[in-house]
Amino acid sequence: MKQLLKRWWDGKYVPLRNDPDGFVFILQGDYERHWTSLAAHVVADFWLKYWQWCMGFGLAVIGLILKH
Repeated sequence: MKQLLKRWWDGKYVPLRNDPDGFVFILQGDYERHWTSLAAHVVADFWLKYWQWCMGFGLAVIGLILKH
């Protein structure tokens, strides 16, 4: 299960295709992610960048709901 989740999170590795007649040889590739993995990365990046604001906002909303 852990390997399946890691494969979904990272995506499928796709090496770059080199021109057989070219002088430049590129070794790096790229990862193609599923759209759900891309959405999860956006949410995770937002949380990691703004977690203080998210927690404060969430606690304020919970406080307003409990007060009412």
